[in-house]
Amino acid sequence: MSVKHSVLIIIIGIALILAAGCTQPAVLPQQPPETPVVNVTNPVAPIPVTSTDGVNIAYELELNTAGNLPLVLDKIEVIDPATRKTIYTPNVEVLQKTFQPATNPPPTAEEMMKGTLKMGIPRISIWFVVSPDAVPGKLIHRLTLNRTASGLPPLSVTGGEVTVRKDLKPVVIGSPMRGAGWVAMETTGPTTHHFLMPVTMNGLTTVDQRYAQDWFYIDPVTGQVAEGGVNLTKNYLGYGKELLAVANGTVVDIRDDLPDNGIYKVPPFSFATGPGNNVVIDIGNNKYACYVHTIPGSIRVKKGDTVKEGQVIALLGNSGQSDIPHLHFEVVTGKPVIMGGEGYPFVFRSFDLIARFNQTLLDKRTSSPDYNSEKYWSEFGDFISFFSQQVPQQNKLTENWAIVRFP
Repeated sequence: MSVKHSVLIIIIGIALILAAGCTQPAVLPQQPPETPVVNVTNPVAPIPVTSTDGVNIAYELELNTAGNLPLVLDKIEVIDPATRKTIYTPNVEVLQKTFQPATNPPPTAEEMMKGTLKMGIPRISIWFVVSPDAVPGKLIHRLTLNRTASGLPPLSVTGGEVTVRKDLKPVVIGSPMRGAGWVAMETTGPTTHHFLMPVTMNGLTTVDQRYAQDWFYIDPVTGQVAEGGVNLTKNYLGYGKELLAVANGTVVDIRDDLPDNGIYKVPPFSFATGPGNNVVIDIGNNKYACYVHTIPGSIRVKKGDTVKEGQVIALLGNSGQSDIPHLHFEVVTGKPVIMGGEGYPFVFRSFDLIARFNQTLLDKRTSSPDYNSEKYWSEFGDFISFFSQQVPQQNKLTENWAIVRFP
């Protein structure tokens, strides 16, 4: 066999081997699971509102993932893009309370029209305070996603630009009540039940209670909430107190036929009866003042009436989703309704701080396993320390646990 012939055989053999190899199934390297892409959006831009402790920035983010993949959020950082500095990061406890994953199963189309508290899209609610000279113009967010279930390391995603609406101002209103001894609850904080209660109706998700406040009354000398025992609604000192129009306006809605509850005997929630007896007043510029939980038969105005600031409109009660007599007050925009409107910030024209609340003492007592609601309200005066002099405030939102005198 000639050398030329041998070379030809070798070439043919190599060609056959290569050809055979090309007919085999290709073995591709294993790819890691696809990383969920998170689209971060802000449904309603925040409007800065001043309280005693600083300027409050409150808003929500919706977190859409590709293919509705599960989302586990380990951390979120709020960043001022002008300085590139992180200005707020909720701690683990706050994050657990303010991150609301999508409900499984998700709300039906019918529920989203008629009213639901179920979450169709994951949300996180953010509330933080800055000094008056440090209000940012824009915000961005860095999310750290936990991917342990997929065997992958954490993923950092940056996005969700938010414009802080410095061009808009809170509504300035008068006093909803008169006199000293009014205590504000469930306000100015990231974990209040008001702030964390988005409602979906007519296919639209809103947070009417974003800036809502619960007000109850204490004796301005002793700090006690009731006389004659705390297990009877009518024993509460605030029961039957007059509620006032906070601005000139027109009554656009009322309800006045629901009974008061017994203490701690809250009926099952429903969108129809949750607010209890209530009054909604159009105070102009597409803003509506809402008074909730009034005494049945106590409303002194009717739909269509024109009211003046300071006018008595109803009496404080315990109807609807209420466990003790109090006023739930909020201002909404968009729609003249309590549930389905969008919460709008407000400030009181004038009030005086008259006392402080002792949270340390409360925490100490509530750490006891036998401490209950009856003891809490019976001993409420123990948690109040009155100032020797009142501290005047103007055009501010009252802080959580503020004890005030209204003019």
